[in-house]
Amino acid sequence: MITATRTETRVAVTRPGDGSRVRVEYGAAGGPDWPVIRPVLLSSDARGAYVSLVPEGALLLADDVVSLRIDVGAGAVLHLVEPAGTVAYDMRGGCASWDVTVNLGPHSCLAWHGEPFVASAGSQTVWTTRVSVGQGARFALRETLVLGRHGEEPGRVRHEVHVRHSDGRPILADGIDLAPRGTGIVLGGRRVMGTVLLVGADLDWVGRGEVPGTRFDLEAGAALVRTLADEAHQATDLPTWDAAVAAATELAQHPQPWSDL
Repeated sequence: MITATRTETRVAVTRPGDGSRVRVEYGAAGGPDWPVIRPVLLSSDARGAYVSLVPEGALLLADDVVSLRIDVGAGAVLHLVEPAGTVAYDMRGGCASWDVTVNLGPHSCLAWHGEPFVASAGSQTVWTTRVSVGQGARFALRETLVLGRHGEEPGRVRHEVHVRHSDGRPILADGIDLAPRGTGIVLGGRRVMGTVLLVGADLDWVGRGEVPGTRFDLEAGAALVRTLADEAHQATDLPTWDAAVAAATELAQHPQPWSDL
């Protein structure tokens, strides 16, 4: 018998005012022997850190509740990387939730290098991301949603992204409900949807805005690039993503993820 789990993962980065190395607090909590998403610190310096989100055990299963909270303090930089994607398995009529909360302090930066999220046949997942953006903060997000493993029907995913300024002004409210019967209509027969989101920085200098996929420029100072594909590796244009990361974090000024190991 498979037991449902409720797990919480937290990463917080604080930049001290004396020029010393950033403070990185992280951890994961759940029941005994429950699978969790465990943060692993890869490197850090005086401005920021690289943290890997490592899944331990089978996620997602029916009735799983996964919560991730990310806090980036004023002036700090955080890169979140994932060594592998996530698979939502057949839930036999059940449902799982994946809840992400991000708080960005003034003039902070977050680049979330997401890997594919696979909605297997029979899975049902509610995936919600909420982001609060402080004054002058920047945020780059890569997401890849794969509807069904190779040769199988897709599962169902209700996916919402809400991004707001810290004073409550909206930046982005994006929601999509993909179910087996609606997939062909919503995705035009494709099974993969890739998204690159950049908030608080300008993407126009990259190819003068000519990027693969469909680009949406938001009034509140953000760009969303969405691509439909047949395979996960085709869903994100790497130059577009690299440009978004560079624009958000001024990548050349920060350490490579394994430089301190």
